[in-house]
Amino acid sequence: MRLQNPAPSYNRAQELERNRTLELADTQNHKRGQDIEVGGNDERLILTDDNGIRYEVYVDTSGALQVAIIGGALVPNDFNVQMAEAEILDTYGDTVSVTAKKKSLHKFGANETVGTSFETVAQFQGTTANETYVSTNIIDSVVSSSGSDTQTITIEGHTIDGSGNLTFVSQDATLTGQTEVTLTTPLARANRMFIAASGTFDSPQAAAAGNISVYDNTAGITSGVPNTAAATKCMIIAGEAQSQKCATSISSTDYLIVTGIEAHVGEGGGSAAYVLVRLEKRDVFNGGVWVPVGNDITVVIDTTSPSSSSPLPYLIVPKNHDVRVRAKTNANTADLHAEISGFLAAIQ
Repeated sequence: MRLQNPAPSYNRAQELERNRTLELADTQNHKRGQDIEVGGNDERLILTDDNGIRYEVYVDTSGALQVAIIGGALVPNDFNVQMAEAEILDTYGDTVSVTAKKKSLHKFGANETVGTSFETVAQFQGTTANETYVSTNIIDSVVSSSGSDTQTITIEGHTIDGSGNLTFVSQDATLTGQTEVTLTTPLARANRMFIAASGTFDSPQAAAAGNISVYDNTAGITSGVPNTAAATKCMIIAGEAQSQKCATSISSTDYLIVTGIEAHVGEGGGSAAYVLVRLEKRDVFNGGVWVPVGNDITVVIDTTSPSSSSPLPYLIVPKNHDVRVRAKTNANTADLHAEISGFLAAIQ
């Protein structure tokens, strides 16, 4: 607001204009003891922290209150996510952001014959219970046990460098039945595989006719089946369109914040009384061993509802780590399904 300089003598018209200007400006002021309305007309509520970082606070179109660094990413309004990000910075020295990554993670798997020793909740070749992890990029092939499978497959996994840094890779490969197909990018981890869309309306690709395997081709194949069962790292079972592997790896540029773990008995049931389910992680970069993350979950066979854990505070899986869910029964076997859920947080 800018007022005219006073006239040398009283001027009624000028005084009226001055009063009108003051009254108009006063209507734009926020007053103590009155409601304050901010929004529309590009109005923002801006707050500055002790470090000089400016934040804008607003309500989005869904009615949710949002906080964002001006010119930067949203700040998560979940206190537990904020605490996990703060803990990562304090413990590992990495500033991370869930909202910058913009990606949730759901890893689910099935194991129809979990026994009395811990097995990964995943589908592997033959009687393989746990993946044999490799330290070089030797997972280089994909094949089907059926000559009918000629679909395009999307394979998600990680490469590894000589220091143990993991890099996420997604690639497509078109099957040629029982003849092996070489991957464009050899991998050290194969975590997920699914049949890609055909790209043509009303012309979907078919589910797998045989077992589709991603493997390291060091011992060859016979009729579309790797000769060494442990060489297979991920599978799509015949009749399905996606792998069932409740295990993954976290790249050198991300952290995983686990918000939930769930397990339940599948249609196959089982003759065990209960199953212990455990989330585990392993530090690849520093040569760590598998360690539990949080308490075990107990799944009682006779119950129909899933057993779940919503850990508070959230669980953290650091960068360059493998993570998996394993299970074992008290006796006999069980058909078990499990899922871990959470958010990826990108290093800034």
